[in-house]
Amino acid sequence: MESVTPSMQQYLRAKAEHPDCILLFRIGDFYETFYEDAVEVSQLLDIALTSRNKDDPNPVPMAGVPWHSVSGYIQRLVEAGRKVAIAEQMEDPKQAKGLVRREVVRVVTPGVLLDTELPDPSSANHLVCAVRGEREVALVALDASTGAFAGAVLTGPKDLEVALSRLTVREVLLPEGTDERLEAVMRGLGALVSPVPMPDLSLIPDKVRDRLPPAPAPTPLRLAGAAILSYLARTHPALLACVCDFKPLVSTPTITLPPSTIRNLELLTTVAGGRSHGSLFHFLNRTETAMGARLLRSWLLAPLSDPADIEARIEMVAALFNEPAIRARVRADLKGVADVERVLTRLAGGNPSARDLNALAGAAQALARAAQHVQGLSPFKGLAVVPEELLEVARDIAATFVPDPPPYTREGGMVRRGVNEELDRAVAMAEDGRRFIAEYEARERSRTGIAALKVRYNRVFGYTIEVPRSQQARVPPEYERRQTLAGAERYTTRELTELERQVGSAEERSRAIESEVFETFRQRVVALSSPFQALAQTVARLDALACLAELAHAHNWCRPRVTGERRIRLVAARHPIVEASLPAGTFVPNDYEMDGTAVTMDIITGPNMAGKSTLMRQVAIAVILAQMGSFVPAQEAEIGVVDGVWTRVGAMDDLAAGRSTFMVEMAEVAEMLDRATDRSLLILDEVGRGTSTFDGVAIAWAVAEHIQNKIGCRTLFATHYHELTELPRSVPRVRNLSIAVKEWGGEVLFLRRLVDGPASKSYGIQVARLAGLPPEVLSRAREVLANLEAGELDVMGQPVLARGKRKAAPRASQLELFATSPHPIVARLATLDPDRLTPIEALQLLADLAAEARKC
Repeated sequence: MESVTPSMQQYLRAKAEHPDCILLFRIGDFYETFYEDAVEVSQLLDIALTSRNKDDPNPVPMAGVPWHSVSGYIQRLVEAGRKVAIAEQMEDPKQAKGLVRREVVRVVTPGVLLDTELPDPSSANHLVCAVRGEREVALVALDASTGAFAGAVLTGPKDLEVALSRLTVREVLLPEGTDERLEAVMRGLGALVSPVPMPDLSLIPDKVRDRLPPAPAPTPLRLAGAAILSYLARTHPALLACVCDFKPLVSTPTITLPPSTIRNLELLTTVAGGRSHGSLFHFLNRTETAMGARLLRSWLLAPLSDPADIEARIEMVAALFNEPAIRARVRADLKGVADVERVLTRLAGGNPSARDLNALAGAAQALARAAQHVQGLSPFKGLAVVPEELLEVARDIAATFVPDPPPYTREGGMVRRGVNEELDRAVAMAEDGRRFIAEYEARERSRTGIAALKVRYNRVFGYTIEVPRSQQARVPPEYERRQTLAGAERYTTRELTELERQVGSAEERSRAIESEVFETFRQRVVALSSPFQALAQTVARLDALACLAELAHAHNWCRPRVTGERRIRLVAARHPIVEASLPAGTFVPNDYEMDGTAVTMDIITGPNMAGKSTLMRQVAIAVILAQMGSFVPAQEAEIGVVDGVWTRVGAMDDLAAGRSTFMVEMAEVAEMLDRATDRSLLILDEVGRGTSTFDGVAIAWAVAEHIQNKIGCRTLFATHYHELTELPRSVPRVRNLSIAVKEWGGEVLFLRRLVDGPASKSYGIQVARLAGLPPEVLSRAREVLANLEAGELDVMGQPVLARGKRKAAPRASQLELFATSPHPIVARLATLDPDRLTPIEALQLLADLAAEARKC
């Protein structure tokens, strides 16, 4: 390091301490990078690559970005999978004696971001860690941008998957010693993985220990929490002040929505394209604040399971639904309220400004107004109460800072006049410096009686008092001679020197005083983090509830009756996303009812495009909406609570993991059969279609039997396998339903209505004709279909598929679906061409076949 400049020695030391990071090194108004970092940054950010000491035989590569726009560049680096260390100037270069001191103040990683660095401010941003115990796995998650800190002890890998699916995981901490199975699960999340040492609970600092779950908590949970907080202390220690008290990941009993259900029902993203637009959450999210949007998302992914909890939330939605004027005023008050949780973290450890203080003051005042509106509604009594200490600081902020301050504190101009006398004088001095000099000049003329006295300025001596030689006798003794001219003398005084100092540094002094005022309020607000975070949660809850009420009003949804029984009854139910995509009034609603006792499984048949999948999804969505506390898209709704919604819908492969479409399908079915209980709701669509017809029918039949005989839960099972419509003959509590169609003039008309009984046929060939298949292909398909349908029941009237090894039925005279070889008569008929037979040949053939049949 002896051959490099002192500042480069600083850089190299900081880089050595953070070798896995890109180091942004503050020099003046730029963040600079050097050496390999500069080359990489110039490529990732598409910025110019220059060099330091260009005349040197080995110039140092250099690339930099302006300080005021660094957040956008940091976001791009993090999105590219890089960690970024930020080295700041720790003192004012103008006041530094020698080299400006610089230190790394934070490390930006995907799991430790401020709101300005987030790709989606309305989404959470979780840093997670999992530690295995003897029989359990502890999972802890921190959203550093809001301070939310929560965890859970889980009993198995599937519970871990469900818990992770409710989070927005951006970074995974992998403690040393993590077993291969758990490591594979965590790496499979697709987030950045950061190896960390396993914490020693006896050595962690107090500021970390104080925020861990209390001692009775299991050791794995405390270890996972310690790993996260220790990582935060290394990457961005200022944010420790904003970490909330530890709480369970889910504070009230909720139902299970596995990742497959979240995907198949398109709760967060669409199956086609993975876009947010078109998802259920995108449709529901009419919140006015980012906090409300995050809470609404968490409600959607974790619907409640206790009817009392559900009813309490629905009661709040209903109260706002029934009072449209109050609802409108509440939403108007919340509109534009800043993201309080993230403003707090920015004030604690970001690049805050007076705008952030104003935002917090505005949030407190807005909630106070909204609270007045809802206090008359019985479900809201005591819910939205703003503590007086927050209202007091809000009033003080409003009285101290201008309504529209500059975006950066260094610009000044953020504090109102009249708040600080010294500041007022400094500002006035900066704005009216010449006026102050002129007033001083007039006072001195009057005091000395020297009419020709003038105050002059030059760059060498600054401000001086110039007196003509003819008036030297009147010069007061306190004047100090500074310069002699041909016809005059120049003097100074202590007052003029002080005045010059004040005028010359007035702007700098005003900014310094404003910074002191701002810092006082910043510390005051950060000290109130807990009550401000509680305020944020209240704003979020009120916003989410008002959003659900607004949706119900706008789309004519009904209040569901949620019970602890098993009945599901929907009158004129609709699929909200499909309905919204169609012209108004064209969606065909459907009634649906399952008592959950006499009938627990519906086999739903009908042609492609008839609406089977839409019907099943709208039933599942109605259940989820009701249990999250929302109204539902129907005229009437009664929902017997479920403990989980499991779905097997659509075709999807996993090529990266080497799994085919059928393998993915079977894995989802296996999880469903393993984890569903008699209180679950199962949605199965086209189980078995990913393999051969015989295998598919066999698997679908066996799955349906297992669900009915071993689990007994409520199930909607859509299929094109017409053989499954025979299930009610041999399996109890099974019912056939179908989507009505009508054949008219050779065309198939989709009526979209759910009716009792199985479909008369699958209409697959008719749909194929609509798709434009050649006539000869369609004709041959009809022939093959007739052969396949030749024997579905045995001579006892029971479905052939229902046979087991221990229940051999009498041999049927007609052909069975699984016959190993055709009957000789059939084989002979298959070789004939009736169009080529003469009448005599046909009669003879008929006699021969009759004689052969008598021998059977």
